[in-house]
Amino acid sequence: MTIGSLLRKFRLNKEKTQREWIGDIVSPSYYSKVEKDIHRISAEDLVSLLNYNSVSLLDFFGELNSSKQSKYNQERELMTVINDAYYRNSKNELLKLKEFVSESDLPNKESDLLYLDAYIADINNENLDDVEKQALKDQIFSKPNFDKSKLVLYCNFMMFYDLESNLLITRRVIKQFQGSNDVNTLEMILSVIGNLLIQCIEENEYDETKFLIITADQISTRPGLFFYKNVILLLKNMVKYHYEPKNEYLKICQIAIENFSLLGMNEYGKELNQFFEQQK
Repeated sequence: MTIGSLLRKFRLNKEKTQREWIGDIVSPSYYSKVEKDIHRISAEDLVSLLNYNSVSLLDFFGELNSSKQSKYNQERELMTVINDAYYRNSKNELLKLKEFVSESDLPNKESDLLYLDAYIADINNENLDDVEKQALKDQIFSKPNFDKSKLVLYCNFMMFYDLESNLLITRRVIKQFQGSNDVNTLEMILSVIGNLLIQCIEENEYDETKFLIITADQISTRPGLFFYKNVILLLKNMVKYHYEPKNEYLKICQIAIENFSLLGMNEYGKELNQFFEQQK
């Protein structure tokens, strides 16, 4: 069964029209062709559609007929499902996905299980052992190029790399995706830059921040990127204050932190404020 026909099956089971099913996620004309297998829906839009209609990602993915879908596409859809479950902090869904993968014949089965173990450990606030950490690092670092799923993985597991390795990988990522207009890709690039700026500040390696800040500033601000650009604004002004301790930089830092609280992200704002107070 194809993704288009499976979407139609779930939609009809919910007794919804196409317009009711898609909301504002994709255009009606485009979606109509998705169900007819004329157009292929992106993984991001697929996840949004299923969440919008309260359809379990695991239930949907489990019904895909692998005999009629390339292994590459199946792997790509799987990684989207895994990443989404992780971002929703759904340990139960990750455990079910691990069971699903364990019984599958996917070509990258061992890698998928490794990623799942790492995500589950992170949700449980547990540490991977050194062998698992090295295996995870090898899986990501050995790839000659990054697709979106690997970019998400790297962003999530940057803490397993030392600063020198992160600088090397990040430069490679920026070079590969430079000039991209895809908002999801730009989100990940800004997230990687933000994580690396934090690591540079924590390790007092401020000279390495210049290239990162210039790259982040070259990405124009859009509504979907506001969160990441606000984090970069805070970190950039922390770097400026390190070199030139002016109150104006501190004020901008405080405004950036307050933005998160104003948007209802109080806990995240508190975490950033704690980091700010420790480092200034």
